[in-house]
This record gives sequence, structure tokens and C-alpha cells, in this order.
Amino acid sequence: MTHRPADRARSRATTARRHSGGVKFVPLAPDTLVLRLARWIDRQGPGRLRIGFDGPPEVGTTDLADRVAAALGTLNRPAVRVSTRFWWRAASLRLEYGKQDVQSRLTGWVDVPSLAREVFEPLADNGSGRYLTELRDPSRDRAIRQAYQQAPADAVLLVDGPLLLTHDLPWDRVVRIGTSAGALERALPEAAHWELEAHQQYRRQWQQPAPVDVVLSYDHPSSPAVSGLDLR
Repeated sequence: MTHRPADRARSRATTARRHSGGVKFVPLAPDTLVLRLARWIDRQGPGRLRIGFDGPPEVGTTDLADRVAAALGTLNRPAVRVSTRFWWRAASLRLEYGKQDVQSRLTGWVDVPSLAREVFEPLADNGSGRYLTELRDPSRDRAIRQAYQQAPADAVLLVDGPLLLTHDLPWDRVVRIGTSAGALERALPEAAHWELEAHQQYRRQWQQPAPVDVVLSYDHPSSPAVSGLDLR
């Protein structure tokens, strides 16, 4: 049986809307998603904003945040990019209870007080604007000497990292990079599979009860879908 173009279009529109737990997801092309996210962020207010991209880098979270930052630039909205892995605590503290301690992975790896002091507080709407983007090299476990930078009054902070909601930080908006357990397992290197238990616990204890603004279905970054984003 052959299908007319209109039939195929209706079929795609019907099957394109994905549902998960009663949440409706609308598919978007990757470039369209980036631009729509940038426009949505820009509309949240004229002053400084602190936006979280909640998801591990292995599934594409860091790349997405980078692309949204670039798109904000095309809208004449300055963006500051920070990844939580550059704010890990020293290994002697981070791995105090072992290299594969799930509870430490959830709440003990990121130096939250330093991140709040050097990034979130100065980039508040009424903050000084004097900030750092990196504190520690995660691969060498050494402090990074970085000069302070000055953010304009309308700068947008985009922070990416896994398990973001375990950190007591003042987010203005949060974008959840949602993946299935299977997709996450495939994305993580085998040496990091012990972290899967931390992600499962995170979903149960932090993600499910926590209100977030935008949720992405991101098992396949080449064909994402979104819920909660104003698509006008």
C-alpha cells in the first residue's frame, strides 16, 4: 500500500508526540531545540538568570548547554558557561569513602560552597558580577588559577552537570535532560557503571518530586523531544 504525502505527514504527527508518565513530549529537530531553548531563556527576564542543565555529559548535556550559550549570543544575550565537573572537590575529600561510594557521588563530589560563592552569588540579579568558571582540573586533581571575569547585568549563567538538584543552589530555571536507564547505561563508560545506582536513586528521591521547567527526552540527541517549552 502506498501512502500519500499528507497521510505520511499525519502519521508522523500522530506518532511524533511521545508520552512518559502522562507528560507529553513534542519532537524537534536538534537545531530547532537549541534555538527554542535560547529564546525561552531570553524571555525569562531582562536581568541575570541562573539556568541548570541537569544531566551527565556522556548523554550530550554539556554539548547542548554549549550550543544554547552560542544561540543566546545570536540574540545579543551574553552567556556564562560552567560545568560542575570543574568544581569537584579534591580527590582526597571526594573519594574519602571509596572510589565507588554512591552517596558520595550524589552529594559529596561537587564543592557546592565554592560554586555558590564564586558563581551563583555574584551572578545573582543583584550580585557583583565578578565570577569564576572553573576551580579545579578534574583530570589532574589540581586547582586552576583563573582570573576573575565580570558579567554584564543581563548575563545568563548556564550550568551543566549530573545530579544537579542534590546541590542546594538557587536555580532560576532547570532543564532536565531525560534519558532512559538503558540509554544512560550505554552512554556511560563501563568504568562508570557503578554510578547507575546513584542516578536511579536520584530519579526517585530528587527528580520525581522536584518541579523543573523543561524536560527533554534525550535518548537520541539527533531526535530529541521536549515538554514544558513554550513553542510559540
